[in-house]
Amino acid sequence: MSKYLVILLLTSGSVTLGSHIHREYHPINESKTWDEAQSYCRENYNDLATIDNHDDIERLENMVSASNLRNEMWIGLRETGPESWVWSVGETGMSQESPTYSNWDSYSHSHSDHYCGGMGTDGKWISGLCGTALPFVCQGVEASGEVSVVLQNKTWQQAQQHCRRNNMELASARSQSENQALQQVLSETGSPALVWIGLVRDKWKWSDQSNSSFRYWHHTQPNNDGDCTLFTINGWYDRGCQYKTHFICHIAKRRQKVKQFVKLEIKSDSLLNYQDFAVSEAILIQIQKQNRGVKFQWIIQPDGKILHKKTKEKVNDGSGNN
Repeated sequence: MSKYLVILLLTSGSVTLGSHIHREYHPINESKTWDEAQSYCRENYNDLATIDNHDDIERLENMVSASNLRNEMWIGLRETGPESWVWSVGETGMSQESPTYSNWDSYSHSHSDHYCGGMGTDGKWISGLCGTALPFVCQGVEASGEVSVVLQNKTWQQAQQHCRRNNMELASARSQSENQALQQVLSETGSPALVWIGLVRDKWKWSDQSNSSFRYWHHTQPNNDGDCTLFTINGWYDRGCQYKTHFICHIAKRRQKVKQFVKLEIKSDSLLNYQDFAVSEAILIQIQKQNRGVKFQWIIQPDGKILHKKTKEKVNDGSGNN
């Protein structure tokens, strides 16, 4: 692959995008039913705990490990319906630029017994039986989002478990550009006709009405033991809502999110076709790896292009010659 070097990065402006929710968690060492716990949290905090991502899981696991807290506590997730297709990666599973983007194959997601989703080599999404064994695609939870195609046949739940053991999640495609990038990876690796990705049909909702689709079920769950959710450090379990146990409340604080616009100049040691989607995506991935914790995205110019070749500037030597 051709090498390239980022030689200039200039700030050119910023804009406030809205706010990001940060949650403070408060474990309560009292045994209550789920409904009693919900009432307590709403009276004294905001609500029963909502968990958005892997960072929240890590914070709670550290909190439990460092204390005498019971290793099973109610959180705010309850099976209330209606069903909808979501990305298992969680809050980052919904693209801010394309919140309604979908790429379903005709009629494939309408089967009542299909609860898991895959992708074909044409980039189309296809629903299937979750117990079907297929290859799958993992994606890093870090900002770089490194993608890995695993050519082992596993059920959807087994595939998710495999990804998470390697600090990854089943891959998501939340916008057209992400879908194209994932399709490109499948094409380059010679993947089979269908692979599992992170699409799953779900009817569990958060008590505070959050739209977070993040789930961290134990690999045996949910198994229809009940409509409410227990947090444990080994994964979540469904349980009957009348069961009495400790619980976790949260206070949600909003923090402003700012999008920073930067101008990028790239020097290449070989001729690259900068209008090739694969080239621009490869450059973006390298930038992400060098700047972990920051998410970068190309801005498409009015002419439909991302990158433009820089023209040489004329220099006057004082003699009238350029």
